[in-house]
Amino acid sequence: MDSPCTNVCTLDASTRSCLGCGRTLDEIQGWSAFSAAERATINAALPARCTRFKAQRVAEAARISSRWPVSQCSRCGTPFTCGASDCSTPCWCASYPPVDPAGEARCMCPGCLAAMAAAHAPG
Repeated sequence: MDSPCTNVCTLDASTRSCLGCGRTLDEIQGWSAFSAAERATINAALPARCTRFKAQRVAEAARISSRWPVSQCSRCGTPFTCGASDCSTPCWCASYPPVDPAGEARCMCPGCLAAMAAAHAPG
């Protein structure tokens, strides 16, 4: 049985959905009991759902970013605001897929994180 799981199992509390695959908590829990038609219906809805969730996270990050402290990119030294210090709010970086910085510090500026995500993209 094919699952849309991406092994990025992080639940967004506001939507009760996984940031990795986009399924709701109920869909994740019931996946093995669903019929093939039910799973196909859910799979068909996931791309639009993930796009909508990403847009919501980016919009929320933009709304609250003025409260974030300024950090310095560990890779290039560029200053940027980082919302990761407050786990109750989404940082702008939540719109990127997770990457393993391979020895780099945890926070990078948007440009470096985009480059790192592109370098680790499948395909």
